Amino acid sequence: MLNDNTFAQMNRLRSELEKVFGVDIKNYGSTQLHPRVNMREDSKRIFLEAELPGVRLEDIEILILEGDQLSIKGNRRKPETQPNEWMRNERIFGEFARTFTLSCAVDVERVNATMKNGILEIVLPKSPAHQPRKISIHAGE
Repeated sequence: MLNDNTFAQMNRLRSELEKVFGVDIKNYGSTQLHPRVNMREDSKRIFLEAELPGVRLEDIEILILEGDQLSIKGNRRKPETQPNEWMRNERIFGEFARTFTLSCAVDVERVNATMKNGILEIVLPKSPAHQPRKISIHAGE
C-alpha cells in the first residue's frame, strides 16, 4: 500500500537521479519546452548557459529568489504562418520556466547575463560570505 511517505521517497529518488544524470527524468523521452542548461562553478562564481534559440531578449525574464535560487522564464513565440503551410512542424513554442537552487547565495547586484547565438549565459558571483577566505596565522609568544 502506498502512503505519503512512499511518494516523498519517490520524489527524493527522482531528484537525486536528476542530479546524477543531469536530466529531467519526469519528462524523459517526451518533447520538452524548457531550455536545456549547463551549470558549473568555481570558488567565486556560478555559471549557467541555457539554450534559447529563436527566443527574443524581451521575452526572457531572469530572477534571483531568496538569494540562492535562479528562475528563468520566457516565451518562444510561434512564427506567424498558417497551420496548413507546414510540411513538418517539430519545434515547440510557448511559455517556459525553470528554477534552480544554487549551491549558495549570490551577489544579486553583480549578476550578469548575455545572449549570443541563441545561448543565454548568466554569471552569478557568489556572495562574499560564501567565498573562500585565507586566514592569517600569527606567531604565538
